[in-house]
Amino acid sequence: MDLGLDDDLLPANKYCPLCGVVLLCEELEDDPETRRPWYAEVRGVAKENFSDIFMTGVGFMSARETLCAPLDEELDYLTADDEALYDVDLLQAESERHGFGLHDSCWMLLQDRLWHTIDSDKIAHSLYNQFYCTPCPYRSSLSFGHDYGGAKQWQRALDDMGMPEDMPPLLQADPYAIPLLEKLEENAPDVDGRREYPPAYNTTSTDINTGYRNSFGRLSSELFYEVVSYLSVPELLDLRCTSQELSQRVVFSSLPQSFWKSQFARGSSMDFLFPDLEQPRDWFRLYRGTLSILQAKDPSPEQLSLLNRKRIRELLEPIASVVEADSGRSKEPRGRRANCMELRPGQWFVSEGLNQWRAENIYTGYLTLETEYLPHGCHVPRYRIGAFPQSMPRGGEMKISTVQLGARVFISGISLQEGAVGYGGLTGLVTIKVPPRAIFNQIEVAFCPEGLRAIRFHFGGNTTSDWVGDTLDTDMSYGVLRIPHSPCAKYHIFAGTDAHKITAIGTIHNESREERASKPFWLDYPLDLTLPDSYLWQSERPSYDNLRIYQFQTETVGTPYRPLMNIDFGGSNGEWLDSLLSMEVHVSSEFSPILGMAFNYTDKTLRFGECTSDKKLTFSIDGPGGERITDVVGSTISNTDASCIYGFRVTTNWNREIEFQPHDPFDGTCSPTGVSLNSCYLEDLPQEHIITGFVATQRYGQRYFKELGIQIQLPNGSDEGQSA
Repeated sequence: MDLGLDDDLLPANKYCPLCGVVLLCEELEDDPETRRPWYAEVRGVAKENFSDIFMTGVGFMSARETLCAPLDEELDYLTADDEALYDVDLLQAESERHGFGLHDSCWMLLQDRLWHTIDSDKIAHSLYNQFYCTPCPYRSSLSFGHDYGGAKQWQRALDDMGMPEDMPPLLQADPYAIPLLEKLEENAPDVDGRREYPPAYNTTSTDINTGYRNSFGRLSSELFYEVVSYLSVPELLDLRCTSQELSQRVVFSSLPQSFWKSQFARGSSMDFLFPDLEQPRDWFRLYRGTLSILQAKDPSPEQLSLLNRKRIRELLEPIASVVEADSGRSKEPRGRRANCMELRPGQWFVSEGLNQWRAENIYTGYLTLETEYLPHGCHVPRYRIGAFPQSMPRGGEMKISTVQLGARVFISGISLQEGAVGYGGLTGLVTIKVPPRAIFNQIEVAFCPEGLRAIRFHFGGNTTSDWVGDTLDTDMSYGVLRIPHSPCAKYHIFAGTDAHKITAIGTIHNESREERASKPFWLDYPLDLTLPDSYLWQSERPSYDNLRIYQFQTETVGTPYRPLMNIDFGGSNGEWLDSLLSMEVHVSSEFSPILGMAFNYTDKTLRFGECTSDKKLTFSIDGPGGERITDVVGSTISNTDASCIYGFRVTTNWNREIEFQPHDPFDGTCSPTGVSLNSCYLEDLPQEHIITGFVATQRYGQRYFKELGIQIQLPNGSDEGQSA
């Protein structure tokens, strides 16, 4: 059973992961004589007995969370006997027979895109793995990082009506109810000669010869047509505008059939029709006939179906590309098998066989310990270790494999010389040039809750590779892994993967012990949780060398993925404190009140988190007069999930203090009803330090602060700063 599933959740409407339109649940007569609307005809990518994955036949939604369909792919609800119809629980991975629903029309479009060359069982396996490792808020709609071509705004997870009355007709149009290709050819408008040719103008032979001295003008007709065959029609229109001579030479009706056929090939503007490119036909007429319907001012059922088909075709491409890659690659990640466990925050136990390895640090996008309706993208990964060189005297190349899942790009594998972890052979491959005499110092990473989004390497001499992957998406976090050095000039990269991408990455020393050793590595070499690089950060990482982090809830048992919010109100060495006038804490509900903080200065205001709440607590600080925050005490609520920050008390060097806690509306106290608060004190702080900020974590999908801590900066030249 998947961790984090909420069995008490009300059944939500289900949406097709290929097009984003509802899998409509409607009453079905006992003996249906006609087919249901296309958005009510549903297949399932099903898994039975926790092992067998297959594509069901065409069925219908007997309830919001249940697909009733024949298990034979060739049958449908009209032709199958009642005894041949079975229930498939959608988005309920704990069920013995469960899966993901998609429209039959969308399934046929996917097969058209794959040219019917891949066995349906292989397609089903790939789809199941893609869908299973994709977030699914409310067990309703898979979140691929896009808006489903506009369909997402019409998704109503918990509404009574699965199909909103005001949903655009385009989204309701059957993508398979399009005219036959022959009908499109017949209805093609005639070529308008006046539109084909520009107005006549007087030229001299000198003008013409000058125009034809350009590179295009010197080409023969055969070569010219070969060049323009790589252009789209809009690009060809732009080319015609570059000169009068080219506007005369580029005549659409004179272009060869090969040009117009290329407009229907994969990746071109008309590829959503999926015609047989080997079949002879008048491709120019087919293009004109299709375009005339698409551009008609008065919408028709044919136009809406074509437009919806075009929308779905664009959404299919990343999914289809992964299906193609899956059909020809190894499903086993590269590297040596390993096991991993985070015993306490920052205490990683990594083992391989009977040996344990010394971990430097590990970052992960793993969220399954949170109480989510479905695990948010990352599932129990497969762990691998690979050995990598610390330096490359002659330079070389590093290969980074990527995979596009929906609108997001993830890192799927890393390889250098003989070392490799993760997957290869997916949808992308990027080469990093390693300069001669390079020494690997750090690995900089960008994460989101579903896994590793981007990576780059830092070499000696302040040389850095380019980023590979996406770094600027929403819900991103950033961190740096130090590469440990050893006498044998090797270190290890540790990677956890799901079916397609890296979901955890760390660096491992070239140092091992027997697993039964009297003392594990994490006790001898605990991760210093005061160092900023021990954490992932929600925004740009702090760059102050003398910065240290102290948190109130160091023993909190939560998810490995909890990036810190950088609430920096002091600046480098506290240079902003001289102009600090006040701080505000924005609060909301009684049990999880802190939403954000704002700091007002003589010349600016800085805001962190959500600072739009009507409820806020303000504390004036005379920064210009020398007043500074010198102590912070936290208040937490203990519960079964983990302790949650409720409030905190700030004290200044002028012995002024304020409690940032909302008052109970019933008795005016600072304690939530029926719950006792625990005071948390920060211990072992360096004697000389300046409080210059806070850090906070947020529970995924929620606005409130879950954990809280402070940022301090050490004086330059202090023993603590030098030892770090």
